[in-house]
Amino acid sequence: MREPGAAASADADSVEALHAAIGRFARLDAQLGSGAVAPSVLRSFRAAQQVLRTGRYVRAVRRDLQAVTAEMGELAGWMLFDGLRLTQARRINAEALLLARAAGDTAMTWFVLSNEALVCTGSGHYGEALRISRHFAEDPRVPRRVRALFRLRQARVLGHAGNEPGALRAFERAGAMFSDGLSSRDPAWSWWFDERELVGHAGSLRVSLGRHAEALPLLGAAVEAARDDGYRWALYIHRAALLDAVLAAGDIAEAERVAVAIVPMLERMNSARTEHRLRHALARGAGRRCPSTLSDALEHIRRRLS
Repeated sequence: MREPGAAASADADSVEALHAAIGRFARLDAQLGSGAVAPSVLRSFRAAQQVLRTGRYVRAVRRDLQAVTAEMGELAGWMLFDGLRLTQARRINAEALLLARAAGDTAMTWFVLSNEALVCTGSGHYGEALRISRHFAEDPRVPRRVRALFRLRQARVLGHAGNEPGALRAFERAGAMFSDGLSSRDPAWSWWFDERELVGHAGSLRVSLGRHAEALPLLGAAVEAARDDGYRWALYIHRAALLDAVLAAGDIAEAERVAVAIVPMLERMNSARTEHRLRHALARGAGRRCPSTLSDALEHIRRRLS
Protein backbone atom coordinates (compact mmCIF):
# COMPACT_ATOMS: atom_id res chain seq x y z
CA MET A 1 0.00 0.00 0.00
CA ARG A 2 1.25 3.48 -0.89
CA GLU A 3 2.11 6.03 1.76
CA PRO A 4 -0.47 8.78 2.44
CA GLY A 5 -0.06 11.52 -0.11
CA ALA A 6 1.27 9.28 -2.87
CA ALA A 7 -0.23 9.85 -6.29
CA ALA A 8 -1.35 6.30 -7.03
CA SER A 9 -4.52 4.80 -5.57
CA ALA A 10 -4.80 1.46 -3.79
CA ASP A 11 -5.81 -1.32 -6.14
CA ALA A 12 -6.10 -5.10 -6.24
CA ASP A 13 -2.33 -5.45 -5.83
CA SER A 14 -2.52 -3.31 -2.70
CA VAL A 15 -5.21 -5.56 -1.26
CA GLU A 16 -3.09 -8.62 -2.01
CA ALA A 17 -0.07 -6.99 -0.38
CA LEU A 18 -2.10 -6.43 2.79
CA HIS A 19 -3.18 -10.08 2.81
CA ALA A 20 0.47 -11.12 2.48
CA ALA A 21 1.48 -8.78 5.31
CA ILE A 22 -1.19 -10.29 7.57
CA GLY A 23 0.26 -13.74 6.91
CA ARG A 24 3.78 -12.55 7.73
CA PHE A 25 2.65 -10.83 10.92
CA ALA A 26 0.75 -13.92 12.06
CA ARG A 27 3.81 -16.12 11.51
CA LEU A 28 6.02 -13.70 13.46
CA ASP A 29 3.48 -13.62 16.29
CA ALA A 30 3.56 -17.43 16.44
CA GLN A 31 7.33 -17.47 16.76
CA LEU A 32 8.11 -14.30 18.75
CA GLY A 33 4.96 -13.31 20.63
CA SER A 34 2.73 -10.31 20.12
CA GLY A 35 4.97 -7.76 21.83
CA ALA A 36 7.53 -7.99 19.04
CA VAL A 37 5.00 -7.53 16.24
CA ALA A 38 2.03 -5.50 17.51
CA PRO A 39 3.45 -2.01 16.75
CA SER A 40 3.96 -2.92 13.08
CA VAL A 41 0.49 -4.46 12.80
CA LEU A 42 -1.11 -1.41 14.36
CA ARG A 43 0.77 0.93 11.99
CA SER A 44 -0.38 -1.11 9.00
CA PHE A 45 -3.98 -1.01 10.24
CA ARG A 46 -3.87 2.75 10.67
CA ALA A 47 -2.31 3.25 7.24
CA ALA A 48 -5.02 1.16 5.57
CA GLN A 49 -7.72 3.06 7.48
CA GLN A 50 -6.21 6.32 6.24
CA VAL A 51 -6.45 5.13 2.63
CA LEU A 52 -10.13 4.29 3.15
CA ARG A 53 -10.85 7.61 4.88
CA THR A 54 -9.22 9.68 2.13
CA GLY A 55 -10.73 7.66 -0.71
CA ARG A 56 -7.36 6.89 -2.28
CA TYR A 57 -8.41 3.59 -3.76
CA VAL A 58 -9.83 2.22 -6.98
CA ARG A 59 -13.59 2.07 -6.53
CA ALA A 60 -13.78 -1.57 -7.61
CA VAL A 61 -11.70 -2.74 -4.63
CA ARG A 62 -13.54 -0.81 -1.91
CA ARG A 63 -15.17 -3.81 -0.25
CA ASP A 64 -12.07 -5.96 -0.55
CA LEU A 65 -10.01 -3.16 0.97
CA GLN A 66 -12.49 -2.76 3.82
CA ALA A 67 -12.43 -6.50 4.44
CA VAL A 68 -8.64 -6.85 4.49
CA THR A 69 -8.34 -3.77 6.70
CA ALA A 70 -10.85 -5.35 9.09
CA GLU A 71 -8.70 -8.48 9.12
CA MET A 72 -5.60 -6.42 9.92
CA GLY A 73 -7.60 -4.80 12.72
CA GLU A 74 -8.64 -8.20 14.05
CA LEU A 75 -4.98 -9.21 14.22
CA ALA A 76 -4.04 -5.93 15.90
CA GLY A 77 -6.84 -6.36 18.44
CA TRP A 78 -5.70 -9.88 19.26
CA MET A 79 -2.10 -8.78 19.74
CA LEU A 80 -3.16 -5.90 21.98
CA PHE A 81 -5.15 -8.38 24.06
CA ASP A 82 -2.12 -10.64 24.33
CA GLY A 83 -0.15 -7.55 25.36
CA LEU A 84 -2.76 -6.83 28.09
CA ARG A 85 -3.49 -3.47 26.48
CA LEU A 86 -7.17 -4.16 26.98
CA THR A 87 -8.67 -0.69 26.58
CA GLN A 88 -6.84 -0.20 23.29
CA ALA A 89 -7.80 -3.71 22.18
CA ARG A 90 -11.49 -2.91 22.69
CA ARG A 91 -11.16 0.27 20.63
CA ILE A 92 -9.41 -1.51 17.77
CA ASN A 93 -11.95 -4.35 17.87
CA ALA A 94 -14.78 -1.83 17.54
CA GLU A 95 -13.11 -0.21 14.53
CA ALA A 96 -12.41 -3.58 12.88
CA LEU A 97 -16.00 -4.66 13.49
CA LEU A 98 -17.37 -1.58 11.72
CA LEU A 99 -15.12 -2.27 8.72
CA ALA A 100 -16.09 -5.94 8.55
CA ARG A 101 -19.77 -5.04 8.60
CA ALA A 102 -19.28 -2.34 5.95
CA ALA A 103 -17.58 -4.94 3.75
CA GLY A 104 -20.35 -7.46 4.35
CA ASP A 105 -17.77 -9.88 5.77
CA THR A 106 -19.86 -11.86 8.26
CA ALA A 107 -17.09 -14.38 8.96
CA MET A 108 -14.73 -11.60 10.04
CA THR A 109 -17.39 -10.10 12.32
CA TRP A 110 -17.52 -13.47 14.11
CA PHE A 111 -13.74 -13.51 14.44
CA VAL A 112 -13.55 -9.99 15.86
CA LEU A 113 -16.42 -10.63 18.28
CA SER A 114 -14.84 -13.87 19.49
CA ASN A 115 -11.76 -11.80 20.34
CA GLU A 116 -13.91 -9.14 21.98
CA ALA A 117 -15.38 -11.80 24.27
CA LEU A 118 -11.80 -12.59 25.33
CA VAL A 119 -11.03 -8.94 25.99
CA CYS A 120 -14.24 -8.47 27.98
CA THR A 121 -13.37 -11.51 30.09
CA GLY A 122 -9.83 -10.26 30.68
CA SER A 123 -11.07 -6.81 31.71
CA GLY A 124 -13.75 -8.15 34.05
CA HIS A 125 -16.75 -7.27 31.86
CA TYR A 126 -18.23 -10.73 32.35
CA GLY A 127 -21.81 -9.80 31.48
CA GLU A 128 -20.81 -8.41 28.09
CA ALA A 129 -18.57 -11.41 27.39
CA LEU A 130 -21.47 -13.75 28.18
CA ARG A 131 -23.90 -11.81 25.98
CA ILE A 132 -21.55 -12.04 23.00
CA SER A 133 -20.68 -15.70 23.58
CA ARG A 134 -24.21 -16.96 24.17
CA HIS A 135 -25.68 -15.05 21.24
CA PHE A 136 -23.41 -16.61 18.65
CA ALA A 137 -23.11 -20.02 20.31
CA GLU A 138 -26.90 -20.39 20.09
CA ASP A 139 -27.43 -18.96 16.60
CA PRO A 140 -28.11 -21.89 14.21
CA ARG A 141 -27.08 -19.73 11.24
CA VAL A 142 -23.48 -19.71 12.53
CA PRO A 143 -21.30 -22.68 11.44
CA ARG A 144 -20.82 -25.27 14.16
CA ARG A 145 -17.04 -24.83 14.55
CA VAL A 146 -17.56 -21.09 15.09
CA ARG A 147 -20.41 -21.81 17.51
CA ALA A 148 -18.06 -24.17 19.35
CA LEU A 149 -15.55 -21.34 19.69
CA PHE A 150 -18.18 -19.02 21.16
CA ARG A 151 -19.34 -21.79 23.51
CA LEU A 152 -15.72 -22.15 24.61
CA ARG A 153 -15.59 -18.40 25.26
CA GLN A 154 -18.74 -18.79 27.35
CA ALA A 155 -17.15 -21.60 29.36
CA ARG A 156 -14.05 -19.56 30.09
CA VAL A 157 -15.91 -16.46 31.27
CA LEU A 158 -18.15 -18.60 33.48
CA GLY A 159 -15.02 -20.18 34.92
CA HIS A 160 -13.51 -16.79 35.70
CA ALA A 161 -16.81 -15.73 37.26
CA GLY A 162 -16.73 -18.78 39.55
CA ASN A 163 -19.71 -20.60 38.02
CA GLU A 164 -18.15 -24.08 37.95
CA PRO A 165 -21.22 -26.12 36.90
CA GLY A 166 -22.09 -23.66 34.12
CA ALA A 167 -18.51 -23.49 32.92
CA LEU A 168 -18.14 -27.27 32.70
CA ARG A 169 -21.50 -27.67 30.94
CA ALA A 170 -20.61 -25.00 28.40
CA PHE A 171 -17.23 -26.60 27.77
CA GLU A 172 -18.81 -30.01 27.27
CA ARG A 173 -21.14 -28.51 24.66
CA ALA A 174 -18.20 -26.78 22.98
CA GLY A 175 -16.37 -30.10 22.78
CA ALA A 176 -19.40 -31.84 21.28
CA MET A 177 -19.70 -29.18 18.56
CA PHE A 178 -15.96 -29.28 17.93
CA SER A 179 -16.03 -33.06 17.48
CA ASP A 180 -18.31 -32.66 14.46
CA GLY A 181 -15.25 -31.43 12.55
CA LEU A 182 -14.86 -28.68 9.99
CA SER A 183 -17.41 -28.12 7.26
CA SER A 184 -17.54 -26.17 4.03
CA ARG A 185 -19.41 -23.42 5.89
CA ASP A 186 -16.59 -22.79 8.36
CA PRO A 187 -14.53 -19.65 7.61
CA ALA A 188 -10.91 -19.91 6.52
CA TRP A 189 -9.69 -18.39 9.79
CA SER A 190 -11.13 -21.23 11.87
CA TRP A 191 -8.17 -23.51 11.00
CA TRP A 192 -6.35 -22.45 14.19
CA PHE A 193 -9.17 -23.65 16.48
CA ASP A 194 -7.80 -27.17 16.62
CA GLU A 195 -7.42 -30.02 19.12
CA ARG A 196 -4.42 -28.38 20.81
CA GLU A 197 -6.35 -25.16 21.32
CA LEU A 198 -9.32 -27.03 22.77
CA VAL A 199 -7.29 -29.18 25.18
CA GLY A 200 -5.25 -26.16 26.29
CA HIS A 201 -8.45 -24.33 27.20
CA ALA A 202 -9.74 -27.45 28.95
CA GLY A 203 -6.68 -27.37 31.18
CA SER A 204 -6.72 -23.61 31.76
CA LEU A 205 -10.42 -23.74 32.60
CA ARG A 206 -9.71 -26.27 35.33
CA VAL A 207 -6.91 -24.09 36.68
CA SER A 208 -9.33 -21.16 36.92
CA LEU A 209 -11.75 -23.47 38.79
CA GLY A 210 -9.04 -24.63 41.21
CA ARG A 211 -9.09 -28.20 39.86
CA HIS A 212 -5.34 -28.31 39.40
CA ALA A 213 -4.77 -32.07 39.42
CA GLU A 214 -7.30 -32.46 36.60
CA ALA A 215 -5.58 -29.70 34.64
CA LEU A 216 -2.16 -31.34 34.59
CA PRO A 217 -2.65 -34.04 31.91
CA LEU A 218 -4.63 -31.63 29.73
CA LEU A 219 -2.01 -28.90 29.85
CA GLY A 220 0.73 -31.49 29.38
CA ALA A 221 -1.00 -32.68 26.21
CA ALA A 222 -1.29 -29.07 24.97
CA VAL A 223 2.44 -28.54 25.56
CA GLU A 224 3.33 -31.67 23.60
CA ALA A 225 1.02 -30.70 20.73
CA ALA A 226 2.56 -27.22 20.56
CA ARG A 227 6.04 -28.75 20.47
CA ASP A 228 5.00 -30.98 17.59
CA ASP A 229 3.53 -28.20 15.45
CA GLY A 230 6.31 -25.68 16.16
CA TYR A 231 3.92 -23.00 17.43
CA ARG A 232 6.34 -21.33 19.84
CA TRP A 233 3.90 -18.79 21.33
CA ALA A 234 1.43 -21.58 22.14
CA LEU A 235 4.23 -23.63 23.69
CA TYR A 236 5.18 -20.63 25.83
CA ILE A 237 1.71 -19.95 27.19
CA HIS A 238 0.85 -23.63 27.70
CA ARG A 239 4.08 -24.12 29.63
CA ALA A 240 3.28 -21.07 31.77
CA ALA A 241 -0.18 -22.45 32.53
CA LEU A 242 1.32 -25.87 33.27
CA LEU A 243 3.89 -24.38 35.66
CA ASP A 244 1.10 -22.56 37.49
CA ALA A 245 -0.92 -25.77 37.76
CA VAL A 246 1.91 -28.06 38.87
CA LEU A 247 3.00 -25.63 41.59
CA ALA A 248 -0.61 -25.36 42.80
CA ALA A 249 -0.89 -29.16 42.78
CA GLY A 250 2.42 -29.52 44.62
CA ASP A 251 4.07 -31.62 41.91
CA ILE A 252 7.60 -30.39 42.54
CA ALA A 253 9.36 -32.78 40.18
CA GLU A 254 7.16 -31.75 37.26
CA ALA A 255 7.44 -28.07 38.22
CA GLU A 256 11.23 -28.37 38.01
CA ARG A 257 11.07 -29.86 34.53
CA VAL A 258 8.62 -27.22 33.25
CA ALA A 259 10.44 -24.26 34.83
CA VAL A 260 13.76 -25.33 33.34
CA ALA A 261 12.12 -25.62 29.91
CA ILE A 262 10.65 -22.11 30.20
CA VAL A 263 13.94 -20.37 31.06
CA PRO A 264 15.43 -20.30 27.52
CA MET A 265 12.12 -19.10 26.07
CA LEU A 266 12.23 -15.90 28.12
CA GLU A 267 14.88 -14.39 25.87
CA ARG A 268 13.03 -15.20 22.65
CA MET A 269 9.38 -14.48 23.43
CA ASN A 270 7.43 -11.31 24.17
CA SER A 271 3.90 -11.95 25.44
CA ALA A 272 2.59 -9.90 28.37
CA ARG A 273 -0.30 -12.30 28.92
CA THR A 274 2.07 -15.25 29.24
CA GLU A 275 4.31 -13.27 31.55
CA HIS A 276 1.26 -12.54 33.71
CA ARG A 277 0.65 -16.29 33.96
CA LEU A 278 4.27 -16.80 34.93
CA ARG A 279 4.03 -14.17 37.69
CA HIS A 280 0.97 -15.97 39.01
CA ALA A 281 2.96 -19.21 39.05
CA LEU A 282 5.86 -17.52 40.84
CA ALA A 283 3.48 -16.29 43.52
CA ARG A 284 2.38 -19.90 44.09
CA GLY A 285 6.01 -21.00 44.38
CA ALA A 286 6.99 -18.24 46.81
CA GLY A 287 8.00 -19.58 50.23
CA ARG A 288 7.99 -23.23 49.17
CA ARG A 289 10.88 -25.51 50.02
CA CYS A 290 12.11 -26.53 46.57
CA PRO A 291 15.09 -28.40 45.15
CA SER A 292 17.90 -26.09 44.11
CA THR A 293 17.31 -26.64 40.39
CA LEU A 294 13.68 -25.51 40.69
CA SER A 295 14.58 -22.62 43.00
CA ASP A 296 17.24 -21.43 40.56
CA ALA A 297 14.87 -21.67 37.59
CA LEU A 298 12.10 -19.80 39.38
CA GLU A 299 14.52 -17.12 40.48
CA HIS A 300 15.79 -16.75 36.91
CA ILE A 301 12.20 -16.34 35.67
CA ARG A 302 11.50 -13.80 38.43
CA ARG A 303 14.57 -11.72 37.56
CA ARG A 304 13.81 -11.83 33.84
CA LEU A 305 10.21 -10.71 34.36
CA SER A 306 11.19 -7.89 36.69
